[in-house]
Amino acid sequence: MLRRSFIRVLASGILFAWLAKKSPRSLAKGRYAFEHGVASGDPLPDGIVIWTRVSGAEGEAVKVLWKVCADVAMTTVLHEGIVEAGSATDYTVKVDVRGLPEGSRLYYQFIAGDVESPVGKSRTLPSGHVQEARFAVVSCSSYPTGYFHVYREIANRDDLDAVLHLGDYIYEYGTGEYATEYAQELNRVPDPPGELMTLSDYRRRHAQYKADPDSQAMHAAHPVIAVWDDHEIANDAWHGGAENHNDDDGGWAARRDAAIRAYFEWMPIRGEACGKDTRIFRDFRYGDLLSLIMLDTRLYGRDIQPQISQDMTELEVEAVLKHPDREMLGSTQASWLRSSLEGAAGTTWQLIGQQVMVSSLRSPDLGPLLDLERKTPVSKEVLEFSVAMSKKNPPLLLDTWDGYAAARQTFLADLKAGASNAVVLSGDLHTSLAGNLLLDGEDEPVAVEYMTSSVTSPGFADYLPERRPGAVRDATLELNADLQYMETERRGWLCMSLTPSSCSGEWHLIDGLRSRDYSSFIDQVLTVEAGKVHNGLSAG
Repeated sequence: MLRRSFIRVLASGILFAWLAKKSPRSLAKGRYAFEHGVASGDPLPDGIVIWTRVSGAEGEAVKVLWKVCADVAMTTVLHEGIVEAGSATDYTVKVDVRGLPEGSRLYYQFIAGDVESPVGKSRTLPSGHVQEARFAVVSCSSYPTGYFHVYREIANRDDLDAVLHLGDYIYEYGTGEYATEYAQELNRVPDPPGELMTLSDYRRRHAQYKADPDSQAMHAAHPVIAVWDDHEIANDAWHGGAENHNDDDGGWAARRDAAIRAYFEWMPIRGEACGKDTRIFRDFRYGDLLSLIMLDTRLYGRDIQPQISQDMTELEVEAVLKHPDREMLGSTQASWLRSSLEGAAGTTWQLIGQQVMVSSLRSPDLGPLLDLERKTPVSKEVLEFSVAMSKKNPPLLLDTWDGYAAARQTFLADLKAGASNAVVLSGDLHTSLAGNLLLDGEDEPVAVEYMTSSVTSPGFADYLPERRPGAVRDATLELNADLQYMETERRGWLCMSLTPSSCSGEWHLIDGLRSRDYSSFIDQVLTVEAGKVHNGLSAG
């Protein structure tokens, strides 16, 4: 063993000497920097993806040494190599390292010139019998809205297998647009200052988010398994466009492809960007304990959201909402999901990570709940329209599965047929929420849903002028019997813990979003027992 370790260290020295010989300019003292930290993701039993970016290259390609080690001192080298960082990938470096020991804590680092990156920690997946797994679940991290305290809290945990990011990792808006009211005060002004349109724009915004120290701490501490939602591209995106993409913005395909390319450059995700055919739906297996199935409910197969107006009759609204052909996943992804559920037959839990709310959420009558004379970031015209539309308790948000009712029934039927213990994870709504998922006409849940709040992005309570705090939340819970929990005022994250007997979710919430001093607390814990998903969620 000692001899093998010595050979590895010697080989590392030879490799570094070769690097110096091949690229002498790269050894200029202090020339390069790792200003965006390091990251890892998409763990496998024998592999991980490791990522970084080299700053200071000034137009030239840079040889970068990488290594993965068994110890934090970086002396027991398991694998190493050299990769080139260049302008074609915005000087990002991404290596899919294989041949690693399964179920192991690992450490990785990059070297450019004489500069070493921080050391990152990661894990490979276990196989065989697994007694416990624990994940942090996050979504919706708007940089100008507040500090990433959630990321700092997660970085400080040493008991997590991975971080599941369910989308809206960046936001595309410019200064003066959505959720930028505190940007100047917090010194978190969007870069570039305008709305993102080009590849350069998306790259700069990713760079700004990755420069945040709390984001860097989280990425260095844990592997991340991520999917995008809409704001990595444009608000309320679907496969053929987006709510805030107009003809004046240029071609949708060019904007979408630029955003996807930047995402693959800047995230520790396996695969390649290939425009509309890019597939980010994929699965991971944690031994016999759980299968993690990550879906794309945003771009790959989603049809345009239903269009509802105030002058439509109730029958017209109902017909639009129940349109049988409106797709959320698309036929290819739906077929893949069924196959993945078949492959998960040997696991206790089937964890479905996806972007938007599955639970049906009908709106309470907002008229008695809101004070329309009180000033909020939402215009009075929009509030009056919302109040008028809420009179007959329609679905609250049509960008969620509520706008795709027939597709939701198919999705839930597939979970009933193919999953033994289905748990759906969702984000997007900036709300902590949990519910039991039932097929129409049935009395028992086929799955349960856990929704994480946002990292920073504002929620209902930030924009609705409630006559009393919590009024909309309370009325929503009263109207929607299948919801078990809802919290709209604070941001936070969700900690999921799974064992062979139970699956438990803890909602960790933050006070002090726009202060360097903050506090964190657990607001709710809900559990479902293995083999008893039909009983739904219970407290404790």
